[in-house]
Amino acid sequence: MTEYKTIAVGELGVNCYLVFSPETGNGYILDPGDESGKIIGAVNEHNIRPGAVILTHAHIDHAGGISPLLSEYDIPLLMHRDDLPVLDSPMNREMAGMLGLEMPPQPDGFFAEGEKVAGDGIGLEVIHTPGHTPGSVCLRAGNLLFTGDTLFAGSIGRTDLPGGDFKTLQSSLDKLRTLPPEMTVLPGHGEPSDLKREVEFNPFM
Repeated sequence: MTEYKTIAVGELGVNCYLVFSPETGNGYILDPGDESGKIIGAVNEHNIRPGAVILTHAHIDHAGGISPLLSEYDIPLLMHRDDLPVLDSPMNREMAGMLGLEMPPQPDGFFAEGEKVAGDGIGLEVIHTPGHTPGSVCLRAGNLLFTGDTLFAGSIGRTDLPGGDFKTLQSSLDKLRTLPPEMTVLPGHGEPSDLKREVEFNPFM
């Protein structure tokens, strides 16, 4: 059974998630945007052995705490290849300077639609959901859906930043509508929800 721990980090309140198996202790770190010491403390508290840092997308508020984690645990950074231009973009560098964040390193590997990026009984499945950024993904583990900045409770991610596209995001939301309605939505910012509620009440769904 997969469990998760939410850690709100940084000035923009990014939800970093620890996704792990309580039986084995194996796990993964999703979107460590800042406060790496806080994340390391939570990893140790829950006796998690992280296997990788995984990004739902490459905006700096989701990626500014990566380097200390890679050093602490000697683990790879994984993301969707289509967000490489976002990772090292002028916008990311400008935001990193404003927020006092460290620019992330280059990824060690990439994943694509339909792949399982986590083993150890967790099995995070990649759902490519471009629109907020070209390489945005949602990650599914059973009935848990980590949506990054694609889908929020009652809203969606902005599309007015470089690489964003509203029509593309609408197509990605159509893909999410086909998933089981009982799925728990765990967004990159804000409170959790469930897919049934979002399909019924989110004006963008």
